[in-house]
Amino acid sequence: MKEELELVAKFHKKFQVPVESEPVIPNKDRIDLRHRLMKEELEEYKAGAENGDLENVAKELADILFATYGTILEHGLQGKIEEIFAEVCKSNMSKDYHEFKMIKGKNYKPAEIGRVLGEKK
Repeated sequence: MKEELELVAKFHKKFQVPVESEPVIPNKDRIDLRHRLMKEELEEYKAGAENGDLENVAKELADILFATYGTILEHGLQGKIEEIFAEVCKSNMSKDYHEFKMIKGKNYKPAEIGRVLGEKK
């Protein structure tokens, strides 16, 4: 994940797109832009998948990652995202499978994202 973040950071630098050094919530305009970019890539993925176009699916999955990594950089989470991802995976693995869906059963443990971010409760 680190290498991919560095590649996207080079793109951001070239086109003067923000890269924050600490965790932050960007302003509303940046949030709206990041949301729109990710939403557009998801829609393009769906169209490619529904049309059976595997080449387009592969390209759009890469675009989804590119937009996601860019959003991580704008939120200044690049130094914590691997630990956050591991924490979310651990939480997901604590879920149960029941009637064709994942549920938060008796062994479910929520991801401790605040701990990763260093927030105090």
